[in-house]
Amino acid sequence: MVEVPGEPAKHYFLNGDRISIGREAGNAITIGEDTISSRHCYLQRSGTRFQIVDNGSTNGTGLNGEPLDRELHELRNGDRLSFGPDVKARFIRVIEVGEPPKKQIPESGSVTRKLVKPKSPERPSINPVAAAVAKASRQSGKR
Repeated sequence: MVEVPGEPAKHYFLNGDRISIGREAGNAITIGEDTISSRHCYLQRSGTRFQIVDNGSTNGTGLNGEPLDRELHELRNGDRLSFGPDVKARFIRVIEVGEPPKKQIPESGSVTRKLVKPKSPERPSINPVAAAVAKASRQSGKR
């Protein structure tokens, strides 16, 4: 998600191996701000990971408030980016969702867990005085 002052936030799908960011029209992500260099920085994909590097931009690139150099820096979900003094961005990793894995049915004869009967709740304790009164009343009724 990229936020340019005075414009609605834009979301970009990062589907290339190298994603260039800058003011020039040939970039994968074009930001038309005067404080952005023509080839400001780029993102590099390595498998499922992304890294960012500044291209020697005039006004710099920041990662979580720290200025970047011309070295690759790994991006993590939620990282805050800045391009020059005014343009802010957030790196959001989207995980592709597919069909859930099919539940595997165990083979016949395979080991299973032993089923354990749950413990029954404890019986409430009886007041000894109430028990004695109940016993006395039953005995007096038998006479």
